[in-house]
Amino acid sequence: MNAKIKVLKENLSGGRLFLVACLFILFLAQASWSGTAGKIAGVVRDAETKLPLPGASILIKGTSIGTSADEDGEYFILDVPVGTYTVEATLIGYQSVIQTQVTVLLDLTTPLDFELTSAPIELKKGVTVVATRPLIQKDLTSSTDFVIREQLDYLPNAVGIQPVISNLAGTVEDEYGLLHVRGGREATVSYFLDDIYIQDPLVGYPGTRVPPEALEELNLTTGGFTAEYGEALSGVVNAITREGGSVFTGKIKAYDGLIHSYNVESGEYEKLRRNNNNSVVINLGGPLTFRQSDKATFFFSGEKIWNDGYLPHNSRELTTGTGKISLRPTNNLKIVLSGNYYTRDLLRYVHRDVNNISYDFNLDGLGKVHNRSYSFGAKLTYPASKNTFYTVKVNHFYTDIKLAPEHLFDLYWDQWPGYEEDSNGVYIGTIDDNNYLPSEKYFYTGFTSAPDFYPVYHYRRTKYTSLGLDVVSQVDKHNQIKFGGEYRANRLKWDDKQFFNVRPYGERYEVNPNYAAFYVQDKIELRDIIVNAGLRLDYLDADIDFWNDPVTKERKVHTSAKTQLSPRLGISHPISDRTVVHFSYGYYFQVPPYQYMFTNLQADLSTGFPLVGNPDMEAEKSIAYELGINHALSDDITMKVTTYYKDLNHLASTRQVVYPGGSYTQFVNADYGTAKGVDVIITKRPNHKNLSGTINYSYMIAKGNTSTPYEGYYDYFTQGTNAPVWPVREYPLAFDQRHTLTVNLDYRAPRDWKRKFAGLTLPGAWGLNLLAKYGSGMPYTKTDEQGNRLGSLNEGRMPATYRVDLKFNKDFYLFKDKGIHLSFFTEVENLFDRRNILHVYSNTGKPDDDGYHYELTVDPDGDGPFTAEDVNRYHRLLARDPQNYDAPRTIRWGVEFVF
Repeated sequence: MNAKIKVLKENLSGGRLFLVACLFILFLAQASWSGTAGKIAGVVRDAETKLPLPGASILIKGTSIGTSADEDGEYFILDVPVGTYTVEATLIGYQSVIQTQVTVLLDLTTPLDFELTSAPIELKKGVTVVATRPLIQKDLTSSTDFVIREQLDYLPNAVGIQPVISNLAGTVEDEYGLLHVRGGREATVSYFLDDIYIQDPLVGYPGTRVPPEALEELNLTTGGFTAEYGEALSGVVNAITREGGSVFTGKIKAYDGLIHSYNVESGEYEKLRRNNNNSVVINLGGPLTFRQSDKATFFFSGEKIWNDGYLPHNSRELTTGTGKISLRPTNNLKIVLSGNYYTRDLLRYVHRDVNNISYDFNLDGLGKVHNRSYSFGAKLTYPASKNTFYTVKVNHFYTDIKLAPEHLFDLYWDQWPGYEEDSNGVYIGTIDDNNYLPSEKYFYTGFTSAPDFYPVYHYRRTKYTSLGLDVVSQVDKHNQIKFGGEYRANRLKWDDKQFFNVRPYGERYEVNPNYAAFYVQDKIELRDIIVNAGLRLDYLDADIDFWNDPVTKERKVHTSAKTQLSPRLGISHPISDRTVVHFSYGYYFQVPPYQYMFTNLQADLSTGFPLVGNPDMEAEKSIAYELGINHALSDDITMKVTTYYKDLNHLASTRQVVYPGGSYTQFVNADYGTAKGVDVIITKRPNHKNLSGTINYSYMIAKGNTSTPYEGYYDYFTQGTNAPVWPVREYPLAFDQRHTLTVNLDYRAPRDWKRKFAGLTLPGAWGLNLLAKYGSGMPYTKTDEQGNRLGSLNEGRMPATYRVDLKFNKDFYLFKDKGIHLSFFTEVENLFDRRNILHVYSNTGKPDDDGYHYELTVDPDGDGPFTAEDVNRYHRLLARDPQNYDAPRTIRWGVEFVF
């Protein structure tokens, strides 16, 4: 213990008594950042008299997890890992009852009652029934959508977690494929993988890949998240990987694919063909020994993906490995070791760079991207009593990314040909001169050619080590207290250099901000009301010195520690067995992406259009309310309607500072906005007709003064003193998609399914899943040809988008009484090959007309006049940006071996 405290003190600078005191409390009060388990609770009664049966034993089959009923016949089992189980209730003198397909969801209570029939002689075989998951989750006080393992297996396009999440209510994907939840910006969603925070805090995006094949559950909370979740203004994504069981199970999966590739020479999409779109997945889980026991189990998922994509120079190769080892050295102690590894190599494609130059005929000059990430964690859970358990966690996360010219990828930017400095360290090289020179053929129409290259080097690295502890106590039948926190020591590095002009922009820094969070919450479960009440404290110490004035540089000051207190309240009121009303209210805070805080802290104002960070920024803030009703329309159909309102302020922004002799732009907390809307979710459970599905509809109004923190900076950058007046009222944001609709229908024909068609008996064991999506047009700001704004911000609207995806699978079982089978599948994305418009040119409102005209003054061919037809052809190719459209039709087919 003393050694751990010493390590923590070394990560802190002296005098931070607040954090030290909080860490001391954390050691005593043990907390974690998020969970990976739920609770099973219910009552055991006599089937005839309906009287409670005290002392009845309840056991989760295949595990050593169990409990006994109290004097009222009531029981509960805490810390049950997310998954699907078989649960048995036994009592001497009664016939045992076994319930199968009992689903446990993250942080929720699964109600499970038993009725036992008396038997004078104990029967060797109990009664087995299939448990029915409640249509209405009565203790859910937030807006949370769950996608479990079977649904992930059936969905088309489930090649990553974002394609799955974007099907859920309240989500919007912008033109760059970034996720927005209920009107929030793109970097305001937190991601957790098995309790591990996998965000890259420098930029606010996930720093690793989460393979869907490894997951037991994926869920998205869009509103009302409890006090244990922070660092999120808009949503929380939890991905829970599978655990191994007492028997060996596994899967081997492979697929191949076809796509319509884009041809830069013609500006058209080619015929459907193979494009090296392949994948191999291997899953394996079971006991670490050859005994059928849950005392030591493992699960591993390995994934390899090759995909050349439909865009030119956009091939990628991904490798992912995810594993988990669960150990129970004693009945009271559980240790879970988990890890994840990911690498990606990507060839970069951008139709036009920041200077409006296209590399379509010089694709090798666009550069290459390499990602790497890994994480590992250890979690120890120990029950102090039947009602209370402690969890201790240690996690480590690492992610980095590098972008550089492909032929110079292994060289640092100061070793690039043409780089030179004078005696004062000032750049006097020719890298900027050697790019964008008139080429022999393409430059005068907006294209460049070899040996030009995109002159940007970028490297960033995030790593952190965290310590978390947790206490959960069912203090009585109605109150479950949970309290705790986490300390995280960040180690961040940023290295960026851009040679676009004679004053190249770039910076290097390494910073070590410290973050901590503490919370307490009480879940009160009564017959007619469930309450989740909590309080959260967030703490940040940027721990760095910076100039008090970037111009005068009189003195340096040290950042001050920032704290935020967030009350959270969620209430669920079951009106009847078929109807539940819920309400939530809360304050939510999120630290801005660290790049806004630490950019250009040396205050170098000599570069073109200098941008200066602000390490003393406050946390971004949201106050959110929601009210919803969930009603069972029938025994297998529910409808949930939720209305919400969010007030967003203290958002990151950029403001120009003018001083005698120049100006610079600085990050500040100045942006604001509001989001309001209605989410409607209709869910159909599978029934005897084997049909299930969901309909998700969202109506949303997202307004604010700017859509991104850089919006002000780009106005100053492109228009200088002619930049438009800063907005003083709210306008539609760039991701203000008013209407979204997703319909997912799934039909499963069981193994014993038999139907006749035209006198032929049709086989069973097959499934068909249809996914249709619609989105109304996104806004954009109209401009003239010089880029001057016409009308109000985001006054224009792009066309609506829609697409249909499809997946079909047929299973062939190898043994009559076992689940071992081969499954052949085919899936189609964008079934009707629709060219959905994602982006338009602001001066024309069209995706393929940039409004510019070119006049040629030399003969680039060198073999005669360059005709008007040539000019028109290259202009058409330049204006036709394939990234302005959604991906074309993609087909994948493959096979799975499941055992």
